[in-house]
Amino acid sequence: MSRITGDFAAMLARVWHRMTLQPDDADTLAKMLAPMDEAGEAVATEVQFDMEPSDFDAAVDELAPSEDRS
Repeated sequence: MSRITGDFAAMLARVWHRMTLQPDDADTLAKMLAPMDEAGEAVATEVQFDMEPSDFDAAVDELAPSEDRS
């Protein structure tokens, strides 16, 4: 289960974007981000990359469905 909450989303908006979200907006954003967080956690043990952009690109390509690969 994702640990992304409305409070967390509000904190990110405040720190990264210097904006204040209304509680309802923060909760909506958290609901949008939570599935992405859960998906990332599900594959985190399978994704192998260092801080090099090419390693990240290769890891993302490996996760892509086969019909999306070029």
